[in-house]
Amino acid sequence: MIILVSGAPGSGKTTLAKELSKKLGCKHVSVTELVVKEKLYLDVEKDECGKPLYVVDMDRLQERLEEEGGCLVVEGVVVDFVPPEKVKKVLYLQAPPKVLIERMESKGYCKEKICSNLEAELVGAYLQMLRGYYGDKVVCLRSDMGVEELLENALRAVGCERFPCTAWGQKDFEEYARYCL
Repeated sequence: MIILVSGAPGSGKTTLAKELSKKLGCKHVSVTELVVKEKLYLDVEKDECGKPLYVVDMDRLQERLEEEGGCLVVEGVVVDFVPPEKVKKVLYLQAPPKVLIERMESKGYCKEKICSNLEAELVGAYLQMLRGYYGDKVVCLRSDMGVEELLENALRAVGCERFPCTAWGQKDFEEYARYCL
């Protein structure tokens, strides 16, 4: 069984994936950590902040994940290297722009990177890509709550309960505009 946890940077992927893997007795796999540790990349570029941006070798990453076997909770922004037939559920985490800004700032992201990620989230780029590949296996979860409540919702989603995806509204776009424009 493979459960994917994805969402914009700062959405709570790592926090949820670690807790969910403990609760389910699965192994936690961070895509970013695995790529860097095992050099599963083709090149290293610079992101908007001048920090390393790894061009992932998706074939090698997929092969490496297959070696893990068993029950896995895999988290990362990029998770579409896992074939749909091997995935039980994709948990897509959503949080309002204000929360994402605070979380990304606390991680040291520069304004340009924060704004590009917020824009992608507000227009649904991450979510639509995942839906196109994984279909109805994708379930949205709001992550602007306590860890216990998020974990409870995640467990319910793994058990096939559906949660509505957040349709970002005027207030969210205004928050983006205030910060980015």
